[in-house]
Amino acid sequence: MVGRPHLRLLAIRLTAETPVGAVGHTLQFSGGLNVIRADNSSGKSTTLQAIVYALGVEGMLSARREVPLPHAMTDEVSVAGTEAEVISSSVELEIENGSSEVVTVKRYVKHPTISTQLVTVSDGSAIREGESAATRDFFVRRPGSAQREAGFHRFLAEFIGWTLPQVSRMDGSECPLYLETLFPYFYVEQKHGWSGVQARIPTYFGIRDVGRRSAEYVLDLEVFQRILTAQRIRSTIGLLDAEWKETFVALSMKARTAGAALAAAPRSIADSGDPESGRIIVYVGEDWLPIAEAVEALGVELQARESRPVATVGEMAEQMETDLGASEREVVSTMTRLAVVLDERSELDRRAEELEQRIDALGEDLQRQHDALTLADLGSQAALSVVGERVCPTCHQDVCDGMDVTAHAMTAAESIRFIQRQLATFRASLEDVTRASRAMELRESSLREELATQRRRVRTAREALAERTQAPSVADVSERVALRDRVDRLREAAEELESLRSTLADLALAHVEQRKRLGDVDVFKLSEGDAEKLAQLQTYVRSQLGRYHFSSLAPEQVDISHETYRPVNEGFDLGFDLSASDMIRLIWSYLLALLRVSEEHSGQHPGLLIFDEPRQQETASSSFRELLHEAAEQGARGSQVIFATSEPRDALLTMLEGADYTLLDIPAGEKLLRAIEPGFETASH
Repeated sequence: MVGRPHLRLLAIRLTAETPVGAVGHTLQFSGGLNVIRADNSSGKSTTLQAIVYALGVEGMLSARREVPLPHAMTDEVSVAGTEAEVISSSVELEIENGSSEVVTVKRYVKHPTISTQLVTVSDGSAIREGESAATRDFFVRRPGSAQREAGFHRFLAEFIGWTLPQVSRMDGSECPLYLETLFPYFYVEQKHGWSGVQARIPTYFGIRDVGRRSAEYVLDLEVFQRILTAQRIRSTIGLLDAEWKETFVALSMKARTAGAALAAAPRSIADSGDPESGRIIVYVGEDWLPIAEAVEALGVELQARESRPVATVGEMAEQMETDLGASEREVVSTMTRLAVVLDERSELDRRAEELEQRIDALGEDLQRQHDALTLADLGSQAALSVVGERVCPTCHQDVCDGMDVTAHAMTAAESIRFIQRQLATFRASLEDVTRASRAMELRESSLREELATQRRRVRTAREALAERTQAPSVADVSERVALRDRVDRLREAAEELESLRSTLADLALAHVEQRKRLGDVDVFKLSEGDAEKLAQLQTYVRSQLGRYHFSSLAPEQVDISHETYRPVNEGFDLGFDLSASDMIRLIWSYLLALLRVSEEHSGQHPGLLIFDEPRQQETASSSFRELLHEAAEQGARGSQVIFATSEPRDALLTMLEGADYTLLDIPAGEKLLRAIEPGFETASH
């Protein structure tokens, strides 16, 4: 909808209806610096919270879905000195984007029938000019509000000029970089916003490294695009893995249904790149043949059988008796071989269980040794005392068999290397046992199928010998039908099986390509442009700290981390090592510097910054004066900065001397929410 991201507030109107009349107020904003001056408890913070509420980003303040407005908008309000129940209340906010498009957003705070999750957007200026224009309804604070067409945050992002990127969650899924994670850079609320270098960014969305992602987006760092590229590649790899598993299951089931098996069954998508992986084989006679050769061999046998007339019982009697005896012996032989296979599988399973237990035990030992090494690095003498008490330093059991614990036992580092070698050996052994077990499983499946066929032959032969001598041999017919059925099943399945196997190979190839692409993406190295932005951010932060009389450290000792993009000293975030007033100065410097760098380097900052009571912790008036002038200078460059303060009027005007600003002054003792009347006059200087 627009080019460069931009959001400017033009006016706000709060209204509350009661049985004895309506109360409310209207404020109009200009570009540049706007200062709302009012006494404490007069409602100025309510006005700023109403801005947040109208934009639907109150989730930046808390995960709770409570309305972040005082009881005067939700329960009771004073109307001409009388406390009256609030029947309905609403917030209207008039906003403008970079293309000079103006819309008015209306959201109810309380209403008997309209939900607080409904936002109505009117085209044009409904507050300042009272224009009547087309309206659209959206939903907010519900799933999909940032993605779906009827979602208000999707509309708002497009209105501002943002394309919200998809970022990774902790569980591996993706979601948009929600507006609630961006607005802490544009709005500092009074209660908790001044407690840290940057207002708290909500973590309940489960976004991985949410602080870094939001800062990268606001500054429009190139590394952010590389990170998004890496995330998309990882998502593609995950989809390939899932599709491979699904295809492999389909291949295995189809092969089993067709009476075939997989030779060298792949254990993962990487194995499918081997041409020999997952070959389709069929047991014919005493050999395993590739499915194409098996179909050909069985087809020749079927053709030979069908070229002869069906034999009678009399003609087949002697042969049938001989075959019956052979079949019975085959049943016994197959049962014996099956028993051997079952014993081998049982032994392999037992061996695998032992190896897994040993690997688990070694893993625990390895962790203990790592902990011991950590303690040793911290100066612990516990290991030496354990040796002196004749206790094994690895398993912590008493050595009671007369053996001595050497005074030259391996160090923790040596033990770690030794255990790691053991783990590698046992894991390799477990892989070998697992492969052998799978082969035995395949052999067992084949033998069971072979046994079922042999038993069927025995039953058929016995039934056939009981028939009349001139009757067609049921055994001959049955064997022909069974052979025909087997050939048909294999022929029908062969093409689909090879297609599935080919799909596995294609997925493996795509997997390799995506892995290579991922390896080529450097998500840690900053580009020259990124380094320049962070250097400029650091320069602006330092210059402002000097301007605001920051004294906990020399301003030159404050750096901008290339990892977190936040102010640090010697690599550590600034916090308890600062005085309370210097923490406030650092917040001023950081957020204004972010705004300026984004503006100068075409970042994603919307050019709006709101401070609620920026003079906290008895910050010196000289520092606050410099902040006001810095904000005015930033406003002159095209940004909009809104401060709410309870500074006395005369002192504030003195501080503002020489600056360009708009003052919205609420007389002493008055409340912003009062009986509806024309909007307050504003004084511009």
